Amino acid sequence: MSELVLGTEEGVFAFHLDSGKFHAEEGPATRVMLAAAGDTVYAVTDDAAVWRRSGHNHWELMNPHAIEVQPWTLGADARVPGLVWLGTSPAMVYRSGDGGATWVGCDTFNDIPGRETWTFPPPPHIPHVRSIFPDPAQAGGVYVGVEEGGVFRSVDDGVTWESLNDGLFFDVHEVMADPDARHMYATTGCGFHLSEDGGQSWRLVQEGLERPYTMPLVAAPEDPRLLYTAAAATPPPGWRVNGTANAAIYRSTDGGANWLRLESGLPASFEAMVRTMVAGPDGALVAAAANDLYVSEDHGEHWSLAKSGIPTVRSMVLV
Repeated sequence: MSELVLGTEEGVFAFHLDSGKFHAEEGPATRVMLAAAGDTVYAVTDDAAVWRRSGHNHWELMNPHAIEVQPWTLGADARVPGLVWLGTSPAMVYRSGDGGATWVGCDTFNDIPGRETWTFPPPPHIPHVRSIFPDPAQAGGVYVGVEEGGVFRSVDDGVTWESLNDGLFFDVHEVMADPDARHMYATTGCGFHLSEDGGQSWRLVQEGLERPYTMPLVAAPEDPRLLYTAAAATPPPGWRVNGTANAAIYRSTDGGANWLRLESGLPASFEAMVRTMVAGPDGALVAAAANDLYVSEDHGEHWSLAKSGIPTVRSMVLV
């Protein structure tokens, strides 16, 4: 299995799944989010420092303070060298064409019809960009998911935006598209949603998903219709009241039409939410729940606890 790079509350770490070796890397040492473009990894910290990793433990600070607002998520397109997207709170999209050294705001994102209705449950109710996914049908194109606001697509470097929200619950956590860009998937605060017409319409899928609060979403690299997600019984306020997220991991082999709970080697339910997952070649799958890493090498049929007691994981990439 490839090297796993983790963005945590205490900086960047590398975990070699074959050997079990775990070590801090010499990149950013504070809370960080990651995105990968092939073997290149990008990182952004809470204070908007952007870093680039071009090899094992080889990090370069690209911009010490890229933007003036709070970074929330990061995306990169391996087909366009140097193209990196940054999503923020308040909800806004920034674009870099030089690997994170300089950034330009996509100002028309603020002009999307209905922008004034976007929100977020906790006060002061500020929406944010939570998901960025490169458009598989258009190099340089991008899908953006707003919590809470919906899904939007741009194919012209963020100059214009198309709203893709008919039938979609607006509390979007992750958005993803098949290589054909016809089949699209979204995890939301009200369950998993499926589109079979490029996002023009969506439907809620509940078959096999007995928990409604879906969060991470990944696809197997060899089969884009082999999907994985994790879902909790309630939104985060319920986790605090109940003392548990009561979460589980699920797999779909038919592009999200039906789901099966995965159990072998996993907790009966996760107290801490499974916030991030990655899928690798040959059935490799990694899930992070707070300070624990679970690994499967057979498409989720069997799992093992690979590492515990690590800093809380926010994002992961396989390189």
